Amino acid sequence: MRKGIAAAGCAAFIATTATACGTAGNLSAGAKVQQALDRLGEQKAVTLSVGFGGSEQQIWSALKGSDGFTQDNAKMLAGLDVSLSMSAAKPLKDVKGDEGDETSVALQVSLGRGKDLLEIRSLAGKQAYLRADLRQFLSLADDLATQQDKADLQGFRQMLDAADDLPSSLKSVKDALGGKWVSVDPKGYEEFFKSMAKDNPAGSPLPDTSALDAKTQERITKALRDALEHNAKFTDAGSKDGADHVKVTVPAGKTADALAGALEPLADQLPDGFSPADLKKVPDKDVSVDVAIKDGTLSGVSLDLDQFDTGDEIHGALPLTVGFAPDARPVSAPAGATPLDPQDIMGAVMQLMAGGMDA
Repeated sequence: MRKGIAAAGCAAFIATTATACGTAGNLSAGAKVQQALDRLGEQKAVTLSVGFGGSEQQIWSALKGSDGFTQDNAKMLAGLDVSLSMSAAKPLKDVKGDEGDETSVALQVSLGRGKDLLEIRSLAGKQAYLRADLRQFLSLADDLATQQDKADLQGFRQMLDAADDLPSSLKSVKDALGGKWVSVDPKGYEEFFKSMAKDNPAGSPLPDTSALDAKTQERITKALRDALEHNAKFTDAGSKDGADHVKVTVPAGKTADALAGALEPLADQLPDGFSPADLKKVPDKDVSVDVAIKDGTLSGVSLDLDQFDTGDEIHGALPLTVGFAPDARPVSAPAGATPLDPQDIMGAVMQLMAGGMDA
């Protein structure tokens, strides 16, 4: 199932991005989608949410028997909701690739109402905020873990319990472990890990997260547009629930091959773990995406993952939906966040390892 979903992810990316590329033969439907995307880009703040459109039972029926998939997995996927918000002082379409520091971003992961797992906010690259419900993470991991994994998790749970007895001078760490908001200075952490790398031949414990330069981003975008321009087909699909729908169809395998060839010269500049060859795993079949347009603006994209199944791993419809909310509230700082310095983390680790919990 994991390989099937991975291939589906590549195809979903290709098919979803195809909504930005019209053809002369489908001018009406294609122009409608293009205008909807243009209006979305005119917003200064947008929130998109990703989740499965089916119930727990529908997901279980579609995936049971696939690579050890369990009822607990189905329950988790049914409640899983991921949202990404972006905001800037000017329309998002006017923010260039080398102006990332002008954009504020928020990521939220939850398992239903009132069950937030993780939230991260970055304000124009200057300050970041984080909160995570580690105990809920542990509970979720425990439901999905093997017996050996459960034994390993017990050790982490004991450490989390011990953190309650950390001294008041390490309040920021206690807040972080307790699921409260903490703030971090990205530059401060960057300098801290650089100093650690000098003393540690293995380098910083953090992975290299350097962003693609603006020129490379532009070349990738052009390659994607060129690969899709003559392949995507648009068809009016009527109206439903107050929104106009357009069906976008892409020959995924053919498009992926063209994109892989265009990206090959950029292979050394792409993020670690991704290779143009990965696109060869996309099924050689047509992929359809439903695009919803409300009040002239893109409001949602839905695709059935069953169409990416190359074997017998998905048994029925498995819709993945991406919703778009224009005119969203700008990303802002949460109230009451405690500053978390890297030295506080190191101090807490030393305390926990030494077992010294005296206040």
